[in-house]
Amino acid sequence: MKKVAVVDIGSNTVKLVVYKVKGKKIKRIYSDSIYVRLLNYLKDGKLTEEGILKLEIVLRDFREKVEEFQTDCTIAFATYVVRVAENRKELLERIEEYLNVEVLSGEEEAYYSALGALLDVKVKRGLLFDIGGGSLEICEIVNSKPQSCKSYPLGTLSFKDHVKNGYVEDEIGIRRQIRALVNPYDFKIYESEILIGVGGSIRPLRKIVGKRRIKKKQLEEVIGKIKKMRSIEITESYGIPVERAKTVTVAAIVVLELMDIFKVKELVISKSGVREGIVFKRVIEDGVC
Repeated sequence: MKKVAVVDIGSNTVKLVVYKVKGKKIKRIYSDSIYVRLLNYLKDGKLTEEGILKLEIVLRDFREKVEEFQTDCTIAFATYVVRVAENRKELLERIEEYLNVEVLSGEEEAYYSALGALLDVKVKRGLLFDIGGGSLEICEIVNSKPQSCKSYPLGTLSFKDHVKNGYVEDEIGIRRQIRALVNPYDFKIYESEILIGVGGSIRPLRKIVGKRRIKKKQLEEVIGKIKKMRSIEITESYGIPVERAKTVTVAAIVVLELMDIFKVKELVISKSGVREGIVFKRVIEDGVC
């Protein structure tokens, strides 16, 4: 049995998850998530000093928690916001005293998300997406393996122009922005019966709907309801953390547009994703830890 810590630096949140890994089984034993919203500190292509300082504070705290758990190894990675930051070299040097952080490419992020999701959702053929704060990843699944993974700058924080005072004011604008970048014919599977969803912004739909499998018509009805609600109302009605309530409506609209683009009938929400995927590949398959 091994104890593995994963630190995930995203555009919206920075997460620490500790797992027990025994054989091919991965069990989460601790989780902490801080809403840093690093993407909001990306100015003129660079992360601001304020954003970097906030990240340093979180990583200092996470390093102490990792030491308390006495883990066998730590995997730390960053995704979209660090990937696109022009000053990422300076950033990585500054946070090196806390953790050695690997910057995943968009394709790597998509691949690990798919590996993780397939630990939870067993499917031979279909499409998978992972929506975070700064990017959207899509993979096609063939013979239960991820292939042709792509990344797009379409995270939940990318649609600010269409959201005012916490309400989605321009659903069509969001959908047009997605369709302008996502071409179904970039994939061999350009039509799919199933769409597997990954990401903290999409998982709250399980609570709202009451199940992990959601038909397209059900999703349309849910969007019609929650886009008229304030974040605090979504939180009070469905028991969703308020920070997730702020992004779930936009995430649901992104999913609905993907279902239209790829002619999908059913969404299945996975409880695992990129962090479980990277643990599975690095620790279980490659034996790095």
